[in-house]
Amino acid sequence: MIRIMQSVFFTLVICARVFKTQGSSLSISTRFKDGDVIFMWNGSSSDSYYVAISDLRGGVFSVNGSNHTVKNAIGYESITFDVAAKSDNNSSRITYKGNPSTPNITGVFNISVGNTTKLTCSSTSTSAPDYYAKLVNLTYKWFVNDTYVQNPNGEIGFSERYRDMLFTVTKNHRYKQYSCEAREKNRVSKRSDPVQINPLYEPGILSIKPKPELYNGKLTVKEGETIGPYICSADCNPPCKIKWRYKDTADKLYDATSKGHQLSIQMVNRSISLLQCIAIYVNETSDKKKHNISLDIQYLDNPVVFINDKNGEPNHSVEIREGGQLRLSCNVNGNPVPKITLQKVASDSKINQSTSGDWLNHTMQSLQCSNIGTYKCTGMSPGFNNTEKMFRINVTCDTRLDYSLPMKTLYGSKSGQDIKVTVAVPVIANPPPQKSSVTWFGPVENLGIASTVSQQDVSYKHRINSSIPILNQNFFGNYTLKYNMTDVVTITINAEDVPQVPRNFTGYSYASGYINLTWVSGFDGGKEQHFILSIRDRFGWQELANLSDPGQGRVVHYASGRLNAGQEYWYQLKSCNIINCSKESANITITAKAEPRLSVLLDKTFVIGASSAVVILILTIVFVLIILKRKTALNRQDNQQEGAEIADQPDVVLYAAVDKSAFQKNQNKADVVAEAVPEKKDENDTLYAVVEKKTTTEANPSATKKESEQKNKSKKERQEGATAAEATGASATSRNVNQDGLIYIDVDFAKKPENPDKNEKPKIHGEEDRTEYTFVDFSKRAPVVKEKPKKEEEK
Repeated sequence: MIRIMQSVFFTLVICARVFKTQGSSLSISTRFKDGDVIFMWNGSSSDSYYVAISDLRGGVFSVNGSNHTVKNAIGYESITFDVAAKSDNNSSRITYKGNPSTPNITGVFNISVGNTTKLTCSSTSTSAPDYYAKLVNLTYKWFVNDTYVQNPNGEIGFSERYRDMLFTVTKNHRYKQYSCEAREKNRVSKRSDPVQINPLYEPGILSIKPKPELYNGKLTVKEGETIGPYICSADCNPPCKIKWRYKDTADKLYDATSKGHQLSIQMVNRSISLLQCIAIYVNETSDKKKHNISLDIQYLDNPVVFINDKNGEPNHSVEIREGGQLRLSCNVNGNPVPKITLQKVASDSKINQSTSGDWLNHTMQSLQCSNIGTYKCTGMSPGFNNTEKMFRINVTCDTRLDYSLPMKTLYGSKSGQDIKVTVAVPVIANPPPQKSSVTWFGPVENLGIASTVSQQDVSYKHRINSSIPILNQNFFGNYTLKYNMTDVVTITINAEDVPQVPRNFTGYSYASGYINLTWVSGFDGGKEQHFILSIRDRFGWQELANLSDPGQGRVVHYASGRLNAGQEYWYQLKSCNIINCSKESANITITAKAEPRLSVLLDKTFVIGASSAVVILILTIVFVLIILKRKTALNRQDNQQEGAEIADQPDVVLYAAVDKSAFQKNQNKADVVAEAVPEKKDENDTLYAVVEKKTTTEANPSATKKESEQKNKSKKERQEGATAAEATGASATSRNVNQDGLIYIDVDFAKKPENPDKNEKPKIHGEEDRTEYTFVDFSKRAPVVKEKPKKEEEK
């Protein structure tokens, strides 16, 4: 009932509300109809008027008649309407209001996180006079970040007609804006100004920007470099107070230079261990948070060197005798632990290198001159330039030959007043050798050889340069270099020159058309020489002969062939070796002897003829003797074959019974002779006789002499064989034929252990019948043996 009365009253009010602007002749009235508002004024309906409606239509427009309708006016909070007659300078205005007033949000905005807050949206109705507005019930809509919140949820709650909003405050509410609208039926107020909750909370995690790049939880920075600026921020409300501090290696805190939240640029050293950001909330003693930045300060110091436990100084050399010991220690302090190397300057190879720790120790057991030089200890660490310290070691050593360099010890040279051999001897010495102490000894006394000393690429290597004069042949030989009378090296200088001109070159004609030349060989210049003999003809000098050298001082002969008698000949002689020929040549002119008289020629012809006859006779005799010798050899071969056939007959068997004692008495009387042979005994002293036999038939009387020679020869051989057998203990057996055709029997007593009784008397086998006689019939002839081929006879 009340709402109906309000609507009627509102309509009446709208219809009755008239507004007249001071100075204007027009009065404006309004009427609300179906959501539209009709603006009417008291002018002639036939006239035109100027109308302006703010916020709805831009500018002034013309209206014919005395009214104008604004459609859907309920959607506007207010409408300002201006109208004026075209002839009037003054306008009339009326403002139409129908929507609730713009709401206002109230509540506790600064509240600690975790507490519940209540926001209230308040607005008034404008559709009725003020004294009726409180009777109008408005409804409300809430917006969070311009998003309509329609229904309650777990976080937000509402009171009746949504006038109040309730929620628990969190940190995130500071990022939200809250606004509301009031509604009266179909009329909606403007949206309220947004409000924000200011949640109050202590600091949580501190933030550093820019974020430090940590390695193993630490900020790595080199000593002497700067860090920063860094900005430290804390998430707290109200804002916290920020302070920067740093801690040294002794855990003492100091204030760092800063501008509020920002840490100024800091130069660091190895004594700083960390930086600290402190956020103070309310109470400086209790309500605060800390953020630590641990620092890894890296550095690399210069090396410190100890030589034989003494600090090495770069400007002072360490003097050590060759063969002595050297102890080197190198210390390099750094973070991270540096790598340390020890090496000789100008050398690519490292002497030693550390694997861990900041100390490097190295010992040289026996120093040599090659250890002389400058050394350096180097500290290396990633990201740093190498640090190093140099020191010098000076090793004193005696002068000696440098075997590491090639040394020529064999020289070849000419001889003469201006001839000198330059010798360069590489030596090792420290201090450098003095030329006054250099002495040469050679094949000639008081040489007086001048020497100089020059240094090589290193301080302990030198060359002793000497010039040795070779005045004549006596200066060739061995030379020894001594330093302070100590041998250094020995060299040999051999002759290496063109040979001398042959001496005493002479010639004579010893027969008609024949010339004999002689000369004496001179010095060969140190190389093997030969002689070139030339003869001159109408075309010039032509080489005649190339003769070898028999040796210095020896006489050389040359006999010419048949020459023209009475003609003059020119000869030239040179001596040559692989270097060259003698600088000069020996020349001679000889006339060949003329032809002798005719009688002399006849005598020579007779002599030649007689000599030829004698030679022919000798050749004939030799030929006859060869034929006879061949025939004799054939006959002997036939006899041997015949004897072999007789020996092969089954009824011709020879037996030998040997009496050792009788043999010794009659060794020169028996027809069948057994030579004495070494006696062989076994453990029972039993003697064994080994008998070999051979028969032969006398072929002809001419073979008697040869058989006798063969007998003597075989006897000698048997004696030698017996001697050899006795020396070696071997079995000695042989056979031969005496001059009467009887058989020689060689007996060998071999050991054959049968009886273990050593006291038993030796037994001779064949003792029962010691003698056997064999008769040989020489009247029988052996069958003819076919001649063997010549090749087999030669074999």
